Amino acid sequence: MSNLQTAIHHPLRSFGAAMSFLTVFPGFTKGGQEQDNFGAALYYFTLAGFLLGCCAAFCGLVLQNVASPLVTSVALAIILSSLSGFLHLDGLADTADGFLSARDRERSLEIMKDSRIGVMGAALLLSVLLLKSAALFSIGPQKLTGALICSAAAGRTAMVIVIYFLPYARAEGGLGQLFILDECGYMAPLISSLLLLFIIAVLLPAKMVVIICVFLLLLIVFSLWCIRKIGGFTGDTLGCLCEVMETGILLGVGLNF
Repeated sequence: MSNLQTAIHHPLRSFGAAMSFLTVFPGFTKGGQEQDNFGAALYYFTLAGFLLGCCAAFCGLVLQNVASPLVTSVALAIILSSLSGFLHLDGLADTADGFLSARDRERSLEIMKDSRIGVMGAALLLSVLLLKSAALFSIGPQKLTGALICSAAAGRTAMVIVIYFLPYARAEGGLGQLFILDECGYMAPLISSLLLLFIIAVLLPAKMVVIICVFLLLLIVFSLWCIRKIGGFTGDTLGCLCEVMETGILLGVGLNF
């Protein structure tokens, strides 16, 4: 049975695997079964991102009534990352340490595998959180819900696209290699992209062109950087891409045009 067939015939199991990997919420699979459904889970990454965005948007509605706009924006930036257990922030820091180290491919991969955070990782992590907070602060209340949902969905959609188009960089295997795409694998990025377009069209139609341009620009530049630096993607670079994409989309929505 292909991953697509599994995703169709076992939606709860596949969606549960996606939720188990991408969020702090438990999935709908028995212990140890998540890895068996990671290929099919890719078809539900965008939906998982949508739900994470909804959770963040709900928190935003509550915070807007009890806190100042500045406190709300900072809290939402933290909440958006915490819903994924800060897994993507960890990938962001590891990728920054490896990619910005000016070392060769093998040494960069070694640095990324080190659990300790370096200066580059700390600097980029802080920069992303500050930019995300500033972007959320600049977005009006009427667009905040749509911005949170679209950015979260876009970050997970970008992961699916990179997994399909880029090779896995580590010869010894790793976390990112759990997501294996079969001969029907092209359907995962296609379905995810169409779902993302639908979400944007419904929630932020006036910002659709801006969001698409930001999405494509970040996706292409980051993918080319990954290929040039390490020859593909890893689990860390997927997390980094998700955080960078969320930040870029939020900044795009906050633009005054």
